[in-house]
This record gives sequence, structure tokens and C-alpha cells, in this order.
Amino acid sequence: MANYQYTEDMGEISGFGGGYEQACRDMVLAGLKWLEENPDADPKFQGYKNVFGLILDDNDDAKALTKVMLAACKEGATGAMHHASVSHVMFISKNGWEEYCKKMREREGGNEDG
Repeated sequence: MANYQYTEDMGEISGFGGGYEQACRDMVLAGLKWLEENPDADPKFQGYKNVFGLILDDNDDAKALTKVMLAACKEGATGAMHHASVSHVMFISKNGWEEYCKKMREREGGNEDG
């Protein structure tokens, strides 16, 4: 697996800090690992305009990715945690880890989508 590491100069996924933020980061890292192990996967998700915290798995790859990500969240994930983490994984999948790190370093620690 590539060396994905969050650093202190990066903004947060959730904006809530602590264990909540760590759970989101764990979910993202688990999702990235799954994508590396399944290079032909093409997960598709569906959301709703102006609704955050509710996304649907549109195919079997999305279901498998979600399962792995949720398993990484030992205390259980909220819908918002899942939504934000999937959004970040999909951004990284499309744009790469370096671009993701750049965007996260530009953040003020808010909970914007990737």
C-alpha cells in the first residue's frame, strides 16, 4: 500500500477533531487500501442535492468499499462520517494523494467535501 499519512498541517475531514476525526481518517485509509487491492473496481455512489450524510451504494463495488470502510470505524460511523469519508476516497481516487494533501493543507479544518 502506498504511504498515506495525515500530517498535522492538514485540515480535518470532519471538523470535529478527536476520535470522530480519527475514525473518518481510518475509514479513508481503509478505503484507499481496498481500492489499491481492487484496481478494476469502479464504485458508484448516489446522493441527494443539499442533503449531507445520506449516500447510497449504486453498485457491488460501492457496497464492498462501504463495508470495508465501515469496518475500519470501530465505534460505528454516522451517515455524515460515511458520506464525508467516501467523498474523500473518491477525490483521492480521481486526483491522487498529493493533490488531496494539497487541498487538505489549504483548509482551515472545516468539514468541506474533498
